[in-house]
Amino acid sequence: MRQIGKLPKELAPELFHDHLLAMGVKSRIDLEPDGRPIWIYNEDHVETARRELALYLADPDNPRYQSAKTAAQAARQRDRALDKAYRKNARDVADLWTAPRLRQRPLTMALILISIMVFVLEQSSKGRVVIDDLSITADRFDEQGEEFDDGLAGIRSGEFWRLVTPIFIHFGLMHLFFNMSAMSVLGTLIETRRGTGRLLVLVLITALVSNLGQYYYMERMQPGMYHLFGGMSGVLYGLFGYLWMKTLHEPEQGMILHPQSVMFGIVWLILCMTGAFGAIANAAHVTGLAAGVVLGILRF
Repeated sequence: MRQIGKLPKELAPELFHDHLLAMGVKSRIDLEPDGRPIWIYNEDHVETARRELALYLADPDNPRYQSAKTAAQAARQRDRALDKAYRKNARDVADLWTAPRLRQRPLTMALILISIMVFVLEQSSKGRVVIDDLSITADRFDEQGEEFDDGLAGIRSGEFWRLVTPIFIHFGLMHLFFNMSAMSVLGTLIETRRGTGRLLVLVLITALVSNLGQYYYMERMQPGMYHLFGGMSGVLYGLFGYLWMKTLHEPEQGMILHPQSVMFGIVWLILCMTGAFGAIANAAHVTGLAAGVVLGILRF
């Protein structure tokens, strides 16, 4: 927050405050004996606010400052609506595990339970078979015993589940825990607001896009290698992108992501690309996010 100047005591601070708000510039005007200091919250708005202050000081009686009151009131109403929706969502997230909420999110819980069951099977003697059956490609060995995969031959022959089922494969308990924690929040928020059918479509589309995105990325970077990857994170970034767009463009639907949550999701996406956390399906993250953003913008 930065101070851009002061208003003389004889000028009404409310008019200028409303004028800035109508322009999308949030400010605070303090009352002091020698004037009215003006503070701007967003650093990007400082120069604009300074120009507007100079214009206001030069012509405070301009009718446009009176007409800004209506637009400012509308902006305040939107802010109150967003705050109300955010607070409601915060209460809902804190109440995720109550019995009524469980009945309202069957798909979210099903996805979590399937992922947990698959992880348990991965730890058994059948683990390699389970992973091979759910991966986008099937594992094969040539005559020399070298491992390779059959590309998308299995899918082309009718094994269409492979386009989706890699989302249920997880490599380690922490991988599973963080993905399921995110699914419990994002999935519940969408399913309770938009219904089970809509969440199902979102999951299927983002799973398809993120899995194929990761496959083709690996095919380009490591042609001929076994395309082993898995996890729910491509779908989660898709749901994240969908909710992000709803927050920006359709807040009246009540699906609001806090700005800090948006920042964390983007920062984590970038950190994963650095390689600091080992082998991560970054292409699945990026393509899943892109699919979710598109679906959110399309007002699906």
